[in-house]
Amino acid sequence: MELNNTEYKNDGKDKKNNFGGSIIFLVLLITLTFYFLLKDQDISTLIKTVKKVNLIYIITGLIAVFTFINCEGMNIKILLNTLNKKTNYLRCLKYAFIGFFFSSITPSASGGQPMQVYYMKKDDINVSLSSLTLLIIVVIYQIIMICYGITAFLINPDFIESCSSSISILIIYSIGINIVLISFILGAIFSDKIVLKIALWVISLLNKIKILKNSEKVTAIIKQQIEEYKNGANHIKKNPKIIAKVVLVTIIQLTAMYSVPYFIYKAYGLNTYSAVDFICLQSILSIAVCSLPLPGAVGALEGGFMVLFKMFFSQEILMSAMLLSRGISYYAFLVISGIVSLGAHIISKKKETKAVKYPIKSYSSHIEKS
Repeated sequence: MELNNTEYKNDGKDKKNNFGGSIIFLVLLITLTFYFLLKDQDISTLIKTVKKVNLIYIITGLIAVFTFINCEGMNIKILLNTLNKKTNYLRCLKYAFIGFFFSSITPSASGGQPMQVYYMKKDDINVSLSSLTLLIIVVIYQIIMICYGITAFLINPDFIESCSSSISILIIYSIGINIVLISFILGAIFSDKIVLKIALWVISLLNKIKILKNSEKVTAIIKQQIEEYKNGANHIKKNPKIIAKVVLVTIIQLTAMYSVPYFIYKAYGLNTYSAVDFICLQSILSIAVCSLPLPGAVGALEGGFMVLFKMFFSQEILMSAMLLSRGISYYAFLVISGIVSLGAHIISKKKETKAVKYPIKSYSSHIEKS
């Protein structure tokens, strides 16, 4: 028993260390990004330019990002309700904010889903249900994102041709990574035996060439993931209408986020280009950077904006437009979601303390609820 407590404490320490390391890395990355972006800029001119924008469109941009987070909350609620786990919308919105925050501070958004599962477990939502819910959301999100990119190319192939070689390489790389990931998930769902054989072969190869050390642990994780994907397949087959709802909400979600640069464009009183032009280009930029192992794609999105959106903004306002766009779509909601996550953590700790302090009362109330 003592050993288990020690392991639990060590695991808690590791999580805290990882969280602290992610924050330090993110702050360093943001500092370096803005140092290189702003070192040759006249800050007073930037401030004057920003002061001239129409605040109504800035507020509209903030609403668009809030819509993005709301849509994830809505999808979580839809799927949990389908799995016979009734929960209220505000709680699902909390999970969405937690996902946004931890995805924003960890490389490749790797920390979002695990923390959502963690806090759902705190609210008595079974891990298998929360994992399945988030799996379906992630798969649909990735598919819609790729479809957006393909549609953008079909609508205006000139956007791709106008990209620099480095951006083009990133687009091809990210589309490739996402297609492989989606193919693996769909294969695991509908042909799990074939995918398992391929995965085991890759693990064996990596183990032989000394790249992978703990092959048994990785094999166990892969098998668990494939089992979850099979459960996802069964759920999709039984509930096509629910999946259609999630697809529709996800389309609204991505459209809202991709429209933020357009609202910045309108805030400067510009009218030459349409919302479709901006949504298409932003979808291409998002695909280009989504596979990079950077928290919140910091650095890549800022630099990509400066390269791609120069066709929409004059050189005089390009930098301030980027700062406003990223300020709205990332930095403002990083702070907001961080506050929500902190609040969720404090409330959770208070509940745990109360349960420890009054175990009999807590147990009795649990019996009554049952």
